[in-house]
Amino acid sequence: MKRQYLIIAILALLLPALARAAWFYRGDPPQRPEIATPDYASFERPQAPVNTPQTSDIEPVGGIVLLDAAHGNQFNLSEIDSLAAAIRARGGNLETVSDALQLETSLKYASAYITVSPTLTYSVYETRALKDFTDRGGKLLVFVDATRYYLGFDMISGNPIPYGDVDAANSLLKMWDISVNNDYLYNVEKNEGNFRNVIFDQFGKSELTFGLNDVALYGARSVESDSGLILLQGSENTLSSKDDAHDPTAGGAILSEDGSVAAFGDFTFLSAPYSTYTDNAILIQNLSDFTLSGETTASLDVFPYLFTGETVQVYVSSELEKDPTLVNGLGSLQTTMRALNYKVEFVEDVPSSGDVIIIGLLDSTDEFNTYLKKADVDIEFNLISTVEFGDIRRAGNGLLLFNAGAKGNTLAVLAETPEDLLALLGVLGGDNGLDACLTSEQVAVCGVGYGSSYEYDSYEEPAAQEPEQKTESTEPSREEVTPTPGG
Repeated sequence: MKRQYLIIAILALLLPALARAAWFYRGDPPQRPEIATPDYASFERPQAPVNTPQTSDIEPVGGIVLLDAAHGNQFNLSEIDSLAAAIRARGGNLETVSDALQLETSLKYASAYITVSPTLTYSVYETRALKDFTDRGGKLLVFVDATRYYLGFDMISGNPIPYGDVDAANSLLKMWDISVNNDYLYNVEKNEGNFRNVIFDQFGKSELTFGLNDVALYGARSVESDSGLILLQGSENTLSSKDDAHDPTAGGAILSEDGSVAAFGDFTFLSAPYSTYTDNAILIQNLSDFTLSGETTASLDVFPYLFTGETVQVYVSSELEKDPTLVNGLGSLQTTMRALNYKVEFVEDVPSSGDVIIIGLLDSTDEFNTYLKKADVDIEFNLISTVEFGDIRRAGNGLLLFNAGAKGNTLAVLAETPEDLLALLGVLGGDNGLDACLTSEQVAVCGVGYGSSYEYDSYEEPAAQEPEQKTESTEPSREEVTPTPGG
């Protein structure tokens, strides 16, 4: 009986499977239909057109471009090699600045300053020095990138926190009314192979955008300014990750209102192979021209880098005797100038052209009258009268007069006495420059002595009075006796 139940259970399990097999497989062997698949071998990734500009007709202009390395910059030199090569092709040189304390000195002889993806904020001292630099005619380039960041950690939870370059860049750019947004731009309809590789085809009119038709940026932040010019403007389909919307007041790059500062939301386009896609190579050439176009106004603000030529002529007034002390001072001046890569040439007459240093005494007004008039300075009997600093006593003070001309720059070095003149030459060759002097763009007054040779007409030292001499008596002294009532 139990055996019958077992057979029935087995049949109950097998009969549905047999019935299904008989229904679906009616004598023909099973065949699997072919599934159509894409022809992957025929697929090609969209490639941006390559455009390499001609560089054979480039005219060397020269100049020093400073590269920031003092603010935790997130890049390697190889990533900006295309820009560095374009600068060198124009006779320029890149000089790295790794000490923020030397920034002001370095800016005195530079034509441009470049910072790439900084992470350390700029101090008030640095931003003020760079603002003065651009006011003198220098150029500033700032590059940021949405793909560059470093990880910090929360002190309480220990969670990683990504830190980018937005805060550091904005601490600098705010001086020129430019700000970088903490986002990235994207375009899902028109791009260079990836939605974050945005193609720009609308440009603000500037020498930086000359000759451009299309430019591709890779992971670019948006940059904006209320007063500046949008250099790279995306289409309506170019959106920001912060709100997934198009902002017509922001773009991939901004030029400041005064034309001295350019900020780019990406720097990947500077590296190979991206530097050759679209018109990126032309943009890089324009950027190199921008960095070397900075012509700072010559003034005492950039001392000791006052001269533009290779040779500086030195004229010593005929009223001065070249005794050993003056020769020693002139030798120190020559050493200082040579350290600044100037060749020194001593001349017997005041040159009519070229860079010149003329040395003399304040009383030699005939020789230096032209320079005094240009600087609006009068030499009076006991005073140096200036517009910037008022009346200053001649005694113990040295005077510097600077004049920038089309045929060359001139520095007049004047003092009251040969001793004070020697001390003033020491100031010119000192490490502190004109830090201890009253300075303006054309005039500087430096305290160099105590004016010992000056005869003050307003005060005379009273003559010392001789002590009264007592006449000694030859008679023996007699002690005075006080009489008593008793006599």
